[in-house]
Amino acid sequence: MEKQTIEEIRKQYPDQWVLVGDPELKDSDSLGSIVSKLERGFVLLASKDKREIGYKTKEVRKGYKSITCIFTGEIPQNRKWLL
Repeated sequence: MEKQTIEEIRKQYPDQWVLVGDPELKDSDSLGSIVSKLERGFVLLASKDKREIGYKTKEVRKGYKSITCIFTGEIPQNRKWLL
């Protein structure tokens, strides 16, 4: 498996939740969203259903120092997400 850039991830998994292993972030010390800082990482899972990612995360995260979950689509301004 090879690390993918955020552009490659968005193109391959449009409008999906993506679990990224060992994410490389630009300017990780500043405030802001992970999606805007993500440069590349290993795609571990991708799904239109965020719950599926949550259920399967424990199975696939072994061997990675850190993971993050991103949404590759546009989130409406008035939408609230329960995490």
